[in-house]
Amino acid sequence: MSHLYIHIPFCHSKCPYCDFFSVASKKWRAEFVQALCREAELCKDEIEGTVETIYFGGGTPSLLTEQEFSEIITAANRFFKINDRAEVTIEANPDDVTPEKLLFWKSHGVNRISIGTQSFNDNELQYLGRRHNAARSRQALKDAVEAGFDNISADLIHGLPGASMEELFRSIEELRLSGVKHLSMYSLTVEKGTILENRINKGVLRNIDEDEQAETYLRAVEKAESCGFIQYEISNFCLPGFESKHNSAYWKGAPYLGLGPSAHSFDGKTRSWNVSDIQQYIAGINDQKPVFESETLSATDIYNEFLLTRLRMVSGIQLDEMRHLFGEKAVNELLQSVQKSQTPQYFRITEKSLTITRSGLLFADRFIADLMK
Repeated sequence: MSHLYIHIPFCHSKCPYCDFFSVASKKWRAEFVQALCREAELCKDEIEGTVETIYFGGGTPSLLTEQEFSEIITAANRFFKINDRAEVTIEANPDDVTPEKLLFWKSHGVNRISIGTQSFNDNELQYLGRRHNAARSRQALKDAVEAGFDNISADLIHGLPGASMEELFRSIEELRLSGVKHLSMYSLTVEKGTILENRINKGVLRNIDEDEQAETYLRAVEKAESCGFIQYEISNFCLPGFESKHNSAYWKGAPYLGLGPSAHSFDGKTRSWNVSDIQQYIAGINDQKPVFESETLSATDIYNEFLLTRLRMVSGIQLDEMRHLFGEKAVNELLQSVQKSQTPQYFRITEKSLTITRSGLLFADRFIADLMK
């Protein structure tokens, strides 16, 4: 059982807060699609068994033409054994979503769509540098439901300077009523090297307030759950049975193959990542010498990644799984480390699991780092 990630690096424009690899250009599109299909062929023996999930991420996969998408999904089906009931997700910007595209994606096996709504407030969308407005998001969601998509995910970004808590609550309610089954809520972060960081440093935009963000996060989680969304990871919520199978595979340490520039792969022992440059990526594939880097994880690396991925999830670390992987001694040492830490109040220990409390999840990376070897 494996999972396939396909990175589409093209965007209409670069969002100021985004630090994922993408380019706001149509140049190299045709060459990229050809190279991506060739990479699938080169990697056809790297996946054992069936592919259980496919995820088109980016960048902006929804800007692909029907011909481009058809070529890519055809190559995936040709070179990999894909489960007939595989979860196939495409990320989509609201301004790309049309009834015609939705029906096309559905006819080509896409059964889950993740729509980047981000906010239903036009001022907030302007701060985020988004091309669409709130009305366009509402129409995209309506069109997706009418096209027969049952598994719809939507994104919200909270913690913007001066943002209204009440408007965030209304957005969550509106998404629930619109037919959305999965919700990803992210705190706005100012990543190094982004346009947003530059604008804040120049005083063009207000900076975020981390204390306000923490309060917003806790209240937003409560609101989401009151609307029927169950939290299963730091930033992810769903109606029962609608967890993202693809992202859950990452958090559970399952093997996956990444195709496209900057895409990461993991086989359980080795992690590799493609070059974050379209021209180098295309040239490498065409020469049958893909440009990538890799690292073989040490026993310590594997242990640390286990902590990092499992503790992001509300279900946390299942102690029996940890005993099986690392032994009884490792479990005892971890529990002792938690109890001796400076923040034991943010952890919950039972006979079966170790979890981070709701108020601690927002700072999970910091707490987990303290537990790593």
